[in-house]
Amino acid sequence: MGAGKPVPSRPVRTVRRSFARFLHAVGLALLTILAVHQPAMAGAGPVAVRSTLPNGARLIVSEQRALPLVVINILVDAGSRRDPPGREGLAALTADLLTEATKTRTSSQISEATDFIGASLDTSAQTDYALLTLTVLAKDLATGLDLLTDVLLHPTFPEAEIARRREAALASMRAEEDNPGSVADRAFLKALFGNSPYGHPVIGTPDGVRRLTRKDLVDFYNAHYRPERAIITVAGDVSADDISARLRSALQGWARGDSAAFVFPPTEYGSAKAVTINKPITQANIVLGQVGVARDNPDYFAITVMNFVLGGGGFTSRLLDNIRTKGGLAYSVGSGFSVNKARGSFQVVMQTKNQSANDAIQRACTELEQIRQQPVTDDELAGAKLYLTGSFPMRFDTTAKIASFLAQVEFYELGADYADTYAARIEAVTKDDIQRVAQQYVHPSELLLIAVADLAAANIPAGPPCK
Repeated sequence: MGAGKPVPSRPVRTVRRSFARFLHAVGLALLTILAVHQPAMAGAGPVAVRSTLPNGARLIVSEQRALPLVVINILVDAGSRRDPPGREGLAALTADLLTEATKTRTSSQISEATDFIGASLDTSAQTDYALLTLTVLAKDLATGLDLLTDVLLHPTFPEAEIARRREAALASMRAEEDNPGSVADRAFLKALFGNSPYGHPVIGTPDGVRRLTRKDLVDFYNAHYRPERAIITVAGDVSADDISARLRSALQGWARGDSAAFVFPPTEYGSAKAVTINKPITQANIVLGQVGVARDNPDYFAITVMNFVLGGGGFTSRLLDNIRTKGGLAYSVGSGFSVNKARGSFQVVMQTKNQSANDAIQRACTELEQIRQQPVTDDELAGAKLYLTGSFPMRFDTTAKIASFLAQVEFYELGADYADTYAARIEAVTKDDIQRVAQQYVHPSELLLIAVADLAAANIPAGPPCK
């Protein structure tokens, strides 16, 4: 539902475990595998109980008794959109360092204690928010919750760990220079959003990450990791009353702050130009795109159906049919709206031979104009609705997915009845709705073109890609 790029995972630590620990970990893995195969709930979303803790944190609990497993997500409004100018990557590094040491545990002790109970404890930053996730057996909930709240409330951000993780982030960025898709994606964000909060990857920029100091991390943590900006979702083998009481006790020292609500600044979005990047590769990586919509846009459901027909429907989409099936120009091509708290982006992404780049681009332009000018067919509309409503229950068919789903719904303010009304809202979309949103939100004449290619071999338009 949201957007954003994952930060690089931290190196795997080798830990010696006793045979008992090994069996414990295997047991949790088997439960996770079983959870994936639990039947999806038909026609309605997960039942949840909502409350607010004394410190202002919102708590949402969904009892799921099929497996002795508990998943806790703590979502905090501390994503990369809050990176200060010149400190791009601060949110990601702060989230990454939460598990590296606390006032009472070293990084190794956190890892060993987590492994001992066969749990997983992960932290990350996304574009709009930071996330802490604990997955633990119900019988070890007390221990797992102690670890989770320790890394949330008492991180120390050791200088040595900051240096190590900073270098890891820089190494990851250097490696991405060899990935044409990553290069194109970064160039698109910069060209579309400029220096605004969405104009850089979550991991940051090389210059921004190099500047980061321990003081930056501590100040960012103190400013943004506050309960009034947090959403806690719990799914699994636990009652709402029980986990509420545990969290009230565990988080009683988490004091409110004065963090202001995030306001996306006025932004002049880039449009109607070509950005070319020369690389000695045989496949041109192409992004056509423009500014999109926010997640709470009332046209979201019509946009979702429209995009499925256009390029989100895999082998049934118009873009793939024209560019791959009929033209034989690309193995993969698709379109999508990246929806955020503020306006995200719309993109058409494809890879094609350098020599066929312009042909593929013009075919994409044709399909973008076509969906604006002519109604979709009855079969296209029915197929899109069938897929979107039929696949929707898979978003909460495991304990982990339920916890994540509830957090996203709350963060993006979609309404407690979102899951229950989703199918009806998709079914209500008409052909006229699709044509209207295509005309309102897809503007071929205003598209940015990002091309990473062997420019000597590729025929890339010098100006706006769609005439």
